[in-house]
Amino acid sequence: MHPVIRTLGSGAVLLVALLATAALAETKSPAVAASPSSPAMEQLLRMANFLSKLEQFSVGWRSGYDVVQDSGQKIEFGERRDMTLVRPNRFRINARTSDGEASTVVFDGKVVTVFNATDNLYASSELAGDIDAAIAHFVRDLQMRLPLALLFVTALPKELEQRLQEAEVVETTTLAGKPYLHIAARSDSVDLQFWLPTTGDPLPHRIILTYKHEEGQPQYWANFTDWNLAPNPAASLFSLDIPKEAARIPFLAQVRRAEASPTKKGEEQ
Repeated sequence: MHPVIRTLGSGAVLLVALLATAALAETKSPAVAASPSSPAMEQLLRMANFLSKLEQFSVGWRSGYDVVQDSGQKIEFGERRDMTLVRPNRFRINARTSDGEASTVVFDGKVVTVFNATDNLYASSELAGDIDAAIAHFVRDLQMRLPLALLFVTALPKELEQRLQEAEVVETTTLAGKPYLHIAARSDSVDLQFWLPTTGDPLPHRIILTYKHEEGQPQYWANFTDWNLAPNPAASLFSLDIPKEAARIPFLAQVRRAEASPTKKGEEQ
């Protein structure tokens, strides 16, 4: 059997965020958007408006994503993430992949830092701004994975309105003994499914993304647990205690930009 490929292929950018990472950049909206008055779209916008206005929360999610092998076979890998967010400018994400690699991402309002505890490496990038700016910088400029990034920005309602072309209620179903609306939606490049509670706060319970134009139509899924809308974390949560022996490295995107920059006139060739 050929060696298993764990790295995401041409759909890597799509697989890291809801709808697409490009939603955080300047892109054109689809020609036809879903009607905001449809029952399904109303539910999705209710979720989006609720999430975008939360002053703080913590949540965990277990997820899986397909990586299409050279043979065409799809192999699923998984990870666990736990996030704490306090607006306007702090968040922390702890992650552990299915092969045991542990990492942490922290934004303290001034610096985005990533620490890989498995390899004892870290990288940081200065950025003064809010969470929306930090997520855009992390995903778009640093080209780092941040699954479901769009769920955590205040522009979520606008992005859903602009990008979703269709949305419909599939059924009401029961998960873990509670009723949920199963909603299917479509954008230009992604088919989406959401499971939202029929009562109470409209916090997503499950999401599935299918990348219909990618080879093999790979999927990403996430199951959310332990929503807490008042975690009141200590300020120390948003600082990293990096070991002295850890090595600091640049982000790969920064290295690539430096390599691509033309040598200034007068500098050594």
